[in-house]
Amino acid sequence: MARVPRQVSALLDELGTQLPTLLGKNLVGVYVYGSLTQKAFDPRRSDVDCIAVLRRDLSRAEAKALRTYLAKYSESNAWTRRLQLLILLKHELLKINGVGWLYQFGRLSRSGSDGNPIIWMNVLDTGKVLFGPQPKTFIPRINRSMLNQALSREVGYLREELIDKPRSKWRDVPSYRAYSVLTLCRILYSFNTGAVVSKPRAARWALRSVAAPYHAIIRQALREDETKPRHRIPLRKIRTFLQYAKDSIGTRLMNCG
Repeated sequence: MARVPRQVSALLDELGTQLPTLLGKNLVGVYVYGSLTQKAFDPRRSDVDCIAVLRRDLSRAEAKALRTYLAKYSESNAWTRRLQLLILLKHELLKINGVGWLYQFGRLSRSGSDGNPIIWMNVLDTGKVLFGPQPKTFIPRINRSMLNQALSREVGYLREELIDKPRSKWRDVPSYRAYSVLTLCRILYSFNTGAVVSKPRAARWALRSVAAPYHAIIRQALREDETKPRHRIPLRKIRTFLQYAKDSIGTRLMNCG
């Protein structure tokens, strides 16, 4: 992994030792992925992305113990509030609407799985094991059709938040607009290559590979990803880029249908 703040390393060590204690035999493994393992971690804005895989759903007692533990640990390590911990069931991995939990923004709550192979491709390629077996020993096979369908869903999620949702709290946030453009670059990269990389790397690829009219907002998103965003990327331009991504992936899905 890239060099990370000492408290981030401490958080990962804590998760790798304390989750097995809290969850016992129910816990299959704990894995870190995302910018931390893709040499793209930025302490100013990156999250700490982890997955815990269980044999069965959390009991009420386990959920309470986990909430209590994470709340207590966040008092001594502020990075706990930047933790995004997905909790999924081993026998439901890659299934749409599977049972799941999510710890995010300091809160543990129910969050049904969308069967996202993009995350698991990331885990398989660059992820690190904090506890448990290598993920390749239990993750179902991921084919290109599954990936393309997941990429299409990701475009839909972005469109919903930026365009369709009347009272979106993220639409007008400059950093979210930059994030959305970079995420679209990563979606297009994965669609074209079948691989998953960091958003900055995908954006640099996009500047060489997608149509020239989108280069200006990609460059702006890259600049704003490296500094505190000062200007919002025009929503009309993001809308056009969203449609471009949707059309690109939709064509492939239709041809495969």
